[in-house]
Amino acid sequence: MTDATVIAARRYSELHPGYHLVTAVEAAIPFSWLTLEVLAQQRKPLPVVDEFVLRFCQQGVDTITGVAGVLGIDEDAVRAAVAQRLSEEHLDYRPDPRPERHGARRISLTRVGTVAVTDLQTTTPQRADHLQAFDRLLWDPVSRRKSELLTWADIAARGMIVLPAARTRDVNTGEVTPRAINRLLTPGDQERARVASRRPGGSEMVEVLAVEAVTRQHLRYLPVVLLVFAAVGFDDVRLTIVVDDVVSGPHDQALSEAGGADRLGISVEPPLGEPALPPQLLAQRAPHDTVRGLQRRADTPPPAPEHGTPTDDDSATARAELAALTVRCVPTFEHPELLTTALVSARNRFLLVTSHLRDAVITDDLIAKLQAMLRRRDLTARIAYSLGHPDSDHDPQALDRLQRLANAHNNLTLARIDDRLPHDLIFDDTWVNTSFDWLSFRDNRSRVYRREEGTLIRSTDAVNDRYAHHTSVIDSAIVT
Repeated sequence: MTDATVIAARRYSELHPGYHLVTAVEAAIPFSWLTLEVLAQQRKPLPVVDEFVLRFCQQGVDTITGVAGVLGIDEDAVRAAVAQRLSEEHLDYRPDPRPERHGARRISLTRVGTVAVTDLQTTTPQRADHLQAFDRLLWDPVSRRKSELLTWADIAARGMIVLPAARTRDVNTGEVTPRAINRLLTPGDQERARVASRRPGGSEMVEVLAVEAVTRQHLRYLPVVLLVFAAVGFDDVRLTIVVDDVVSGPHDQALSEAGGADRLGISVEPPLGEPALPPQLLAQRAPHDTVRGLQRRADTPPPAPEHGTPTDDDSATARAELAALTVRCVPTFEHPELLTTALVSARNRFLLVTSHLRDAVITDDLIAKLQAMLRRRDLTARIAYSLGHPDSDHDPQALDRLQRLANAHNNLTLARIDDRLPHDLIFDDTWVNTSFDWLSFRDNRSRVYRREEGTLIRSTDAVNDRYAHHTSVIDSAIVT
């Protein structure tokens, strides 16, 4: 599955004219998961006896004695059901106007009762607990399921940037009004809204009349993508929040009002620069604009055919043209996607050079992909790390996981090296020449970002030469 940051970066890299996309990172919007004590109209299924009282009344059985006789139950049970339906204004219970029934009473359906006998449900005001998501950046209740939200442990493990809340205090009842909640319960107001909030016993919330208390509120986080843009020709950083793969203007505005890049400690510095390429490869290199143009076309789905007439699939043509480029630019955001591609597709060789090791990158998912790759017959893998950086620069758990993986697989060499090698990725006959730090691109503790580009090379001789050079350095190092 394509990383959400890659989807957002591909889709919105040219969103702001005069700005370059520097990076796309995982971020989290703080939420409160509220338990509200509310007074609400609730729709509940009719009790069985009440249901049959209404049904038989509709069919002309209009006395308590008659209904009890048909059902074969005690008249007192029917009398209790009729009393309840009278209180709900489903029935009238009046003297029978027919001369032959003088002195008797008959039951008849009201207009509300006619609806109830069709729906077999009743609506009554009741106190209930209502679970509600509250966006602390927008400071508004919103429609979200609890399963969409993460805990602090989740976001810490993924190295996500926590966006600021509009306020630091708890939410009070004045900020979760019945009108706001009912708007979220109304179909059509939001694509994600639910018509009803299900309750135990089969009841459904129809309308909130009052919010009486906030009884519990737990801090949760919504995962989003934060795009970092830098101005061309002047010093300015612009942030954009992508929620559910769509740019959220209200969140952008709220983040700007909360202090934006300065509040988050985000800055953009000049790139370190891509490691030098041989002149013959540099001459063949397709530049950034050419590659992005092809990627935009490749990401655009073909139009739906009209009246069964097939249409040209320009996206397939663009993908073919992109794949045919033997030397091309790699935008910053594409690096994580290329790492995944290497892990999934490598069949003969895999080599990775990186400076730092971070828990937020070396996750269960990455370890599982490495394990699957290492099970392939005839594959040899090498990972070189450190490049002269001290051991304290690495996350101990991340290093330990890679060490245990190397101990379990004879075809993986993990080496700590002091040589300042380029941050290369080589898999089979593909080489990515870059300064991108492959295993620490998440959890950038300094939050200093650079617009680093790389180059993808599919040239057998060039790739073999680079691979031979790196393996000689790695194999001569102390193997950990």
